[in-house]
Amino acid sequence: MSVSQAFVMALVMLAPAAQAANVVADPTGARPIEDSYFSLHVRWGAKTLYWPQARFHSWRVISGETHWFSLEPAKGKWQFLALDTAVARAEDKQVEVLFTLGNPPKWATDPARVAAWNPGIALPPRDMAEWETYVRRVAERYKGRIRYYELMNEPHFTEVDRGYSRVDFPVATMVEMARIASRVLKETDPDARLVSMSPSGRLNGVRRIEAFMKAGGGQYVDIVGFHFYTDRPEEIPQLAGALRKVLAETGYAYLDIWNTESGFYIFGPDKPHGTGGWPKTETVHSPEQGAAMVSRALILGAAAGLRRFYWYSWDIPSMALTEGKGRVIAPAGHAYIRTRHWLKGASIKECRTADDRLWVCSLNRGTQQAWLVWNTTGSREWAVPANALARRYETLSGEEGRVGQHGRVHVNEAPLLVLSDDEKWGAL
Repeated sequence: MSVSQAFVMALVMLAPAAQAANVVADPTGARPIEDSYFSLHVRWGAKTLYWPQARFHSWRVISGETHWFSLEPAKGKWQFLALDTAVARAEDKQVEVLFTLGNPPKWATDPARVAAWNPGIALPPRDMAEWETYVRRVAERYKGRIRYYELMNEPHFTEVDRGYSRVDFPVATMVEMARIASRVLKETDPDARLVSMSPSGRLNGVRRIEAFMKAGGGQYVDIVGFHFYTDRPEEIPQLAGALRKVLAETGYAYLDIWNTESGFYIFGPDKPHGTGGWPKTETVHSPEQGAAMVSRALILGAAAGLRRFYWYSWDIPSMALTEGKGRVIAPAGHAYIRTRHWLKGASIKECRTADDRLWVCSLNRGTQQAWLVWNTTGSREWAVPANALARRYETLSGEEGRVGQHGRVHVNEAPLLVLSDDEKWGAL
């Protein structure tokens, strides 16, 4: 059994019955997909000359320049220029900010753990009073300007990751960080909302959320953050189902789940295939494959009831929707734009597969009916249901066609939008 197959089998065991079957549906009921679902990482967003040409609602601000270790490089010495610039840029472009509070500076790290310190590793602070000072200083400075705060990026917990990670980070410490951040935000900026730390690691990530919730962390957060990195988009609903099962079992089923980061490796002019630097354990996709993966991930994330999807990333080579750090939109970027056009304001009733290859999602916008259809491997024909009255279709690349008199359409790995009438579909 491959690693990917083992992962899927484990998810099936964890997910609720409705999600473990071959039907994906929002457990809270179908609802129109809001503009806020479509959100992005823009690595060089604060200063880039190439602001995203795609419409998006929220920008997850997380970079080396805006972590705690950059904002307070020495105790009491504050450097807010980078975050000031990012927040001002967001306001100018009329996008919302999700700010990751992030990792402590080396001076504020627990001395017993400081040997493991580097900018990319989540470590606990040495003193909760220093954490409170930091959160309060940021919340006061950006009151009314930053609406959402995220606790931390991809921490490992001692209780979950023993034997896997060198980092000693007790889950109780994260719960205390959440308690303090929640109190400070309520005192300082009552309109602000707190997102939990966002783990990655698939099932290990689910176990970190479970540990946090069982330790009482859920009472201090407004939203659950998670990084939905998977081999295939079709694994996203099962991972979401596993998370919902944990939330239900720990008494926090009412919390929304946000995908605060995920994407796929895609080669292109900025990062050609066959060059060094690609991770050996990850699949690298062609531009055409990458475009299909982007669209399917957005569709299935929405179908599974995720309320936000922060795509990673608009401009970072190897995972970007663009070339030249945002200068030219790549096929994956065009796929993001078109899929947003298809989904915004629509409601997905369900996505269904009989063989884990051919997927059919039924959706509507008001009285209009449509289907999104793809085949995960290769191509095949799809016979439109006799009562569907399908008339025309749109491809992910923007081509249009008519459904033949025999009611069959050719589908491949890129989603195809099949429509029941000739009326305009989609939203700006």
